Amino acid sequence: MTLNLYIYSGLGNIIAIVDSVREDISLDTEDVLNLHENKGVNFDQLIQVLPPQDPEIDFDVKIHNNDGSVASNCINGARCVAKFIEDHSLSASKQLKVNTIGGIWRLESMNEGNYSATFLLSDVIKPICISLEEMDVNLDCISLGNPHGVAFEETNPKLDLLKVGKDLQNNSLFPDGVNFGLANKVSSNEINLRVYERGAGETLACGSGACAAAVIGIANKEMITPVKVNFQLGSLLVDYKKENNMNSAIGYAAFVEEIVIERKKKKKLLTLNK
Repeated sequence: MTLNLYIYSGLGNIIAIVDSVREDISLDTEDVLNLHENKGVNFDQLIQVLPPQDPEIDFDVKIHNNDGSVASNCINGARCVAKFIEDHSLSASKQLKVNTIGGIWRLESMNEGNYSATFLLSDVIKPICISLEEMDVNLDCISLGNPHGVAFEETNPKLDLLKVGKDLQNNSLFPDGVNFGLANKVSSNEINLRVYERGAGETLACGSGACAAAVIGIANKEMITPVKVNFQLGSLLVDYKKENNMNSAIGYAAFVEEIVIERKKKKKLLTLNK
């Protein structure tokens, strides 16, 4: 058996996509972890694109982090999914509705390799202060289908992203872990951002992290929508509409390569009733 992995990049966030629309493929946590650790495939998230269960939806997706854990949202992945569907002519429409366990993505193909992902923001911002060893960290927390905690450098000087991000995964306030963003406000509509993602560590970009930081900046830091969020390899433009709580992220997505993996069939366990 072979498995085709389509590798895409959303601003350096590496997304492996599995076509479960045209092929009967189902991957679980063990499969995903094996691909990353034993097969040596480099990705931050793996997304299975599936036929929809709801006739009002164009596609379903299932998202895994590279440690095998299931993720509820991935906005860079959403834009890569839009690019994948376009590349493989899986839909004639430029506007798609895609179902995730965290909610509905509305995807749109734009110009010059850019794609937008729009979703409903259904949570409220919760400010907290956490004591980690010898420091206090001021976080604004919000869920975008997946949990985010964002610290702005102006109120949290000299934070170590990797250390704080790792420590937060073991904090009782976040029993399922948390994506930790460290933001630096450049102007009223621009921030620089680094993100430590639960289940993946620091990634070159995080779309939902960008949305979380922008929404918090607009609410608490006198920032103005749309907000340009800068990562190491590019930027996302985040547009938050307070009147209907809709959040859009626009940015580049690109195909990188196709990888073919040899897979062994799993042995089925037979239980005998005595």
